[in-house]
Amino acid sequence: MGNRRHFLRGAALSLAGGMLPAQQAYADSGHGQKDADLIIYNARVLVLDRAFRVAEAIAVRGGVVQAVGHARDIRRLAGRRTQVIDAGGGTVLPGVNDSHLHLNAFGLDFPPFSYDVDTATIDELVAVVRTAVAAAPAPDSWIRCQGWNDNRLPRPPRRTDLDPVSGNHPVFLTDFSGHAMTVNTRVLQLAGITRDTVPPPGGVIEKDASGEPTGVLRETAQGLVRALIPPFTKDEIAQGVDTGIRLLHAQGITSITDPGIGLDLLAMYADKARAGTLRIRLNTLLSAGTAPQQLRDTLSRYRPLRGVDPRWLRVAGVKIFGDGIPTAAKTAWLHKPYLDGTNGSLVIAGATNAEQVANLRELIKIAHDAGFQIGTHATGDATIDAVVDGYLRAMRRKGGDPRHYVIHGDLTPLATLKTMARNDIGVNMNATIKYLLGRTLDPVLGPERTDYQWPYRSALNLGVQVSSSSDAPVTFPTWLQGVQSAVLREGRFGGVAGEAERITVREALASYTRTPAWQDHAERWKGTLEVGKAADICIVGGNVLSADPHELVNLPITTTVLGGQVVYEGGTKAMTMSREARATKCLNGGKCCCRLAEDIRAGIPR
Repeated sequence: MGNRRHFLRGAALSLAGGMLPAQQAYADSGHGQKDADLIIYNARVLVLDRAFRVAEAIAVRGGVVQAVGHARDIRRLAGRRTQVIDAGGGTVLPGVNDSHLHLNAFGLDFPPFSYDVDTATIDELVAVVRTAVAAAPAPDSWIRCQGWNDNRLPRPPRRTDLDPVSGNHPVFLTDFSGHAMTVNTRVLQLAGITRDTVPPPGGVIEKDASGEPTGVLRETAQGLVRALIPPFTKDEIAQGVDTGIRLLHAQGITSITDPGIGLDLLAMYADKARAGTLRIRLNTLLSAGTAPQQLRDTLSRYRPLRGVDPRWLRVAGVKIFGDGIPTAAKTAWLHKPYLDGTNGSLVIAGATNAEQVANLRELIKIAHDAGFQIGTHATGDATIDAVVDGYLRAMRRKGGDPRHYVIHGDLTPLATLKTMARNDIGVNMNATIKYLLGRTLDPVLGPERTDYQWPYRSALNLGVQVSSSSDAPVTFPTWLQGVQSAVLREGRFGGVAGEAERITVREALASYTRTPAWQDHAERWKGTLEVGKAADICIVGGNVLSADPHELVNLPITTTVLGGQVVYEGGTKAMTMSREARATKCLNGGKCCCRLAEDIRAGIPR
């Protein structure tokens, strides 16, 4: 906390161009000279409006922004009970909106619920599984691990790697993307998967040279196993949600979109919202399933939320899962084949591409006609074209302002980006995953498509609304890593992938704040620090605009404010970096993120 008396003596900064004129500090505040509840000063306040105005201080009253402007003007709003924060010359910006993040999965992504197997070698991965088995509560309990990356490993892990350390435990390891898993022989037996098992549409059961399953299941083939995995209890899920929210606060994140949830999880969120314990602004998309009848069944059981403030919990619409991913898995659906000659496919129900496209269009029609916004997972150019075509067909039948969007949009063709811009169809991209992959896809897609993947610059130049997100737990929700990646396009393992698609720091910041508010249909009340908007605030310990982009990820999140209330104080240390940092870099006063998550669950004070 800053010293109020010191602030009242007149501490102020002289900032460069773009400063808000003093007379604008009180414009339309509606509060006159009433005392502020909270004042933040000694700061570079990035309003993040389209003029990209900068101020010295900000005042909050009643959970909204009361004033922004020169410190000397904001100082007049300080009273005896005003809480004052000295930002230490750091950057103040709107609370970050991670607009595609799986909250439930993220919160359960840590021991004892799950173990991280993002390793460089198979031997290291097996060692983690051995540790998890040793810590298991029962001799036959399920072992959950996540994070293996076959772009990093020499090959995917196999059942023959897991069996020697598994004992009688069923073991499954989800990959970093969630699009593949590896299981041991015990799981294959429980699921009845043999050399003769036919995978569901869009699924892959990998086999060895003799035709036996290796244990690697991709896309919809994972469903053969997932139905067997014991679900987490309601208490475990609630604990995971609380842990996830606390970890997000430590990243300066105040709003998220949780895509593809079920009605049971929605009910839990609603209970927490009514009880006042859902301490994050939560936008949700219901899972559409893979067939039209599945979506009809879900919508027939869905009831609009009652007794819930939509600014804290809102059902925005529906998530459709279009295809896989254009990585070593080669499950995204492409017009031009991968370098090995395959094209991938949709994961929608249907025996042929034509049937799958027809069902995709029907899923879109059902959701659109019901008045829902649609976000569709689409990474391959063929899938994206089919999705955008489906959106346009639905919108021609019934207009409005749905703001449908493409989730990921890795390989969106330029012509399709133009169509999206003309029709207010947005895209939600993933700069943190771009950092994770870097140039590793050259042998899969070729250098040209690897450079183009996630075409931020092209999309913005053409006028597409571009939001950025972590897709956690695919990557850790370190948005500063995302800004760094969007600006530099440098990969985790070296190299630059797509210099022509670089964007500016200011554009990247907007993609984590202002544009996601547009995606949420909430730009009138959040996403910028304009007067009257929600006082959701992130304070970064450093100058985000002038820092070397390579150092952005090392800047600490010092304070997070949600609805005018301080929900996180991190001092000079904070959780940063991507997934590998959790195991290699001590943060938060010497604790890695895994340890911090455990402490949060145990109620240990930070």
